[in-house]
Amino acid sequence: MRLSRVSCASHLARGMRSVHTRPQPLHLQSESPLIRPHNVASSSSSSSAVIAKPNDFLLWPEFFNVEETKALLQMALWKLDRVDSSLKRRRKGKDTPKSLTTSSVEADELQSLFNRQYGFKEGHYDSVIHRYRETLLSSLPPSPSSTLVSSLSKLYSLLPRRQEHQSQSISTEVDADLENLPPQGTITHLLHLSPEGEILPHVDNLEASGSVICGVSLGAERTLRLQHKDRKNEGWDVRLNSGSVYLQRDSIRYNYEHSILPYPSDGSVWDGQRLKAGHRISIMIRDSPSKPAQL
Repeated sequence: MRLSRVSCASHLARGMRSVHTRPQPLHLQSESPLIRPHNVASSSSSSSAVIAKPNDFLLWPEFFNVEETKALLQMALWKLDRVDSSLKRRRKGKDTPKSLTTSSVEADELQSLFNRQYGFKEGHYDSVIHRYRETLLSSLPPSPSSTLVSSLSKLYSLLPRRQEHQSQSISTEVDADLENLPPQGTITHLLHLSPEGEILPHVDNLEASGSVICGVSLGAERTLRLQHKDRKNEGWDVRLNSGSVYLQRDSIRYNYEHSILPYPSDGSVWDGQRLKAGHRISIMIRDSPSKPAQL
């Protein structure tokens, strides 16, 4: 969608300019309660550390605040609902399981946005994804809010090719080169995973996307597992909270399978507590496909 100059100006006029300094990301060797070896044996193995270059997986645990997360989630639901033909035939009503009760007001507020009975698909064509909805993001809602536009601008600025033209400070104003959202040269995919859904281990099709994958988590927490495609006992589990962003490329992109674990899995237990089941939407951004880099 092309935002007119008038529209851009109106966004800028809604508030004063502000600049946010990008927080330092975590990597797979970081000492963090959000990252752990998924197999005890792998923690003492140096092969994974050698293959996995530090900057080839980065995690920003709180990249988006609550307001930004809500704006992105509402945009994703708007787009997904527009292409969900079964949703139009269903009676509007709550689709939130009783197990979703939580003491977190913020998490509860986000889960309340999932207020319909959705037409989840049982299985993907390649049998990797189960209980999901998906679509591509090619345009924004009419009259998108300044929060949504600035959040998307901040997100796309993480892509390595865009970083070459930007400093480490991110302006919340709408940049001239971001009048087209999503930017050219990117593929933006929206994936709604039901509380019963999961994504099995896989390496994304090398012909369908490039060397970089950037993922945003919105809604319920999930566990991302990275495991070596040949040595299955080597890898990491990463706890993805709502508002977090991760970026994987090169050595992680090509040598490790990634998956989203189901809630009954042992990998969904953190600090002795199982993650609370709930709806999750991910915004997946890939660069345009090109010949894989030599690793």
